Amino acid sequence: MKFMRFLNPRKILTWMAVALGTSVAGAVMVIAGVFLYLDPQIPSAASYRDLRLQTPLRVYADDGSFIAEFGERRRIPLPIDQIPNLFIRAVLDTEDKRFYAHSGIDFVTLVKSTVQLLANPDEIPPGASTITMQLARNISFTLEQTFLRKFKEMLLAVKIENELDKDEILELYLNVIPFGHRSYGAEAAAQTYYGRPLAELDVAEFAMLAGIPQAPSIGNPVSGPERAVRRRNLILFNMLEQGSIDAETYRRAIAAPNNARLHQRSRDLDAPWVAEWARRQVLERYGRGAYDDSFEVFTTVDPTLQAAATRALRNGLVAYDRRHGYRGPERTLTPPPAGEDYDEAIIERWSRTLQQTPVLGDEIPALVLDIDDEGFDALLADRSRVRVELADMRWARPYLTVNSRGARPDHPSSVVERGHLVRLNVKPEGGWRLGQVPEVQGALVAIRPQDGAVRAMVGGFDFRQSQFNNAIQAARQPGSAFKPFIYSAALNAGETAASIYNDAPLVFEDASLEAIYRPRNDSGEFGGPTRMRPALFRSVNLVSMRVLLKIGASEIIDHITHFGFDTASFPRNLQLAIGGGTMAVTPLDMARAYAVFANGGFLVDPWLVERIDQAQETRFRTQPLIACRSDCPADRRNEGRWDHGADRNGNGRVDDILSDVLTQAPRVLDERIAYIMHSLLGDVIQYGTGRRARTLQRSDLGGKTGTTNEADTWFAGYQPELAAVAWIGFANNRPLGNNEYGSNTALPVWIEFMETALEGVDEFTWDQPPGVVRLRIDPATGAAAGLDQANAIFELFTVETAPTTHRQGTPSEPEATPESIF
Repeated sequence: MKFMRFLNPRKILTWMAVALGTSVAGAVMVIAGVFLYLDPQIPSAASYRDLRLQTPLRVYADDGSFIAEFGERRRIPLPIDQIPNLFIRAVLDTEDKRFYAHSGIDFVTLVKSTVQLLANPDEIPPGASTITMQLARNISFTLEQTFLRKFKEMLLAVKIENELDKDEILELYLNVIPFGHRSYGAEAAAQTYYGRPLAELDVAEFAMLAGIPQAPSIGNPVSGPERAVRRRNLILFNMLEQGSIDAETYRRAIAAPNNARLHQRSRDLDAPWVAEWARRQVLERYGRGAYDDSFEVFTTVDPTLQAAATRALRNGLVAYDRRHGYRGPERTLTPPPAGEDYDEAIIERWSRTLQQTPVLGDEIPALVLDIDDEGFDALLADRSRVRVELADMRWARPYLTVNSRGARPDHPSSVVERGHLVRLNVKPEGGWRLGQVPEVQGALVAIRPQDGAVRAMVGGFDFRQSQFNNAIQAARQPGSAFKPFIYSAALNAGETAASIYNDAPLVFEDASLEAIYRPRNDSGEFGGPTRMRPALFRSVNLVSMRVLLKIGASEIIDHITHFGFDTASFPRNLQLAIGGGTMAVTPLDMARAYAVFANGGFLVDPWLVERIDQAQETRFRTQPLIACRSDCPADRRNEGRWDHGADRNGNGRVDDILSDVLTQAPRVLDERIAYIMHSLLGDVIQYGTGRRARTLQRSDLGGKTGTTNEADTWFAGYQPELAAVAWIGFANNRPLGNNEYGSNTALPVWIEFMETALEGVDEFTWDQPPGVVRLRIDPATGAAAGLDQANAIFELFTVETAPTTHRQGTPSEPEATPESIF
């Protein structure tokens, strides 16, 4: 009672007020001090409004078809209105229930975490971070748990809430948070783990994804499936408690299996060599930072032509491979003893082996299980079993040498054994047949002659087999495919298509050689005096050599330099006439050179990258050289031949290759000689080594076969809208075989490709240029024919080289272009 007398209620209230005021003032001073200390260290919240989300380097075809992406981060940003509401509820019901109520800091959750901290002061408790604080941490801070970082997060979260509205914050968060396996953002996570867009997932999959950001590396459904399922089930329970799903939905979702696995982003177009070449060009321009700096590369590749090129080259390589026999299994696994069944352990082990063996082209790995008199049963990577009949493996005569094969198999056991890892492919009519991955390689590249745009490029059988791009890296002897440039040099020097050269033996003695050099024709025969036209379409080696001897190697080298060739390594001897010796050119080199014949005499530069965008702004655009037969008038930009393809959304046409002021490509060949050369190369297809291409039933084609010492086969050809080159050979220069030529190895690839490329393309009519005349000549002498000569034929000449008598037309009144002048 005495103690109570000393307690004056008024004094107590005064002391309490003073203490409270002092505490509040102290707290304000502490908060102010913390703010003044931390504020300079915190990014501006305004930067979040214009934040550019880092996305990987992506490569597209000319119509916007997706080809590939490169970079450490996989991100596919989505606007908030395209993110399913049920996924948003899965995130908020667990991560931040009061997201739409707080202002960046959830004080209710913060108090709970403070109590946990007082109970366990050695550990900073998780769970107090709001969505806004997590956004700040993922963008601006490290993941290290410290009090200082937590204060910074809280301060920045408040500033962000004052700068952005709730939906903007949530949209940013769902597009930047990590989900493991290089995926950032919800859409990338859906594609990574389920191979489908976020909008196509079910509630169990939503919950699975929503649980990953807590521990992206070890808590995702692939790296930590058990932990991921427990986290998913917790999120589903939270959704049930919050009323986001009903009990039946919860029951079904909780019982759903974990079917997540890693998926690569699906491609619209298979063009890996195109993507790799584009990637290198971007890195040369912008450095390695381009990998994750939102660059988009739009190429000149046409998806239809690219798919046709891939298909044609693979078919050609497989056809060659089958002609030379079966080389046996890729490896052999140990099967159970005869008569015993395959137990689950063996099937599981074999299945894993198949899963680790890549599909190459259309060749699918399989393991032989059982064999009978009619065929064999095989296991595929997905554990399914398929049947291959004997009739679908009769091609597999054993490979002996490049020029010989063993007997045709009469029983499956003469081809395969149990445990053999083989390749199968699907027959067009259904069912399976024995296959084989070709060892031979090849390339096909096609460019637009008017400006050099690469329209299709395939660098080998399969990029997973070899990343070496034979289209731009394989420098090989071109063989007879180079002869048109020898003939072009001759015409430029004053020779004519009617000039006579002797197809007869040549003998060269050289003290530096151990033997006398006697060049020969491939046929081993000699034709005597021969005009240049039939000599070219028959590919007569000895005539080409005599042309070189007459014109001179130096003059020919100077001429062919104008076609874009680097002639530093070219031979200065007879090998130049037949594309041999030290000569080395790539398929792209040849396509560029043949484009000169296709466009009437202009040299264009091959180019692949049409433009490079960053964050939807164009950073670079190619302005190519244009082959114009006049002064490139502006109104030509709307002609069909100048169209550059539909835009990435399929809306209209894009004339981006043309600017208001066009840069004309240099003329490197007289248009009259280009015209005559086209008629010569047209006869190669109509009458010569390229006559297989007559199946295309067109009169506007030109081209030439090439074969070199059995090691390389070529066909280089064109239609005025497209110059394409096919090459087939071994990477180590092994012989292809005695019966492999450009005409039956490379040419079928070119034909199959052009069947698609020229579909719907009108035949082109070449206008005979001024200064070219068509005359009757004596086929035996090449001289002008008399008016009464019965066996006279027509030939094309420039006015300077035409015979002076018996002229059918005059330079001022040229006749119409003939379908054939042979």
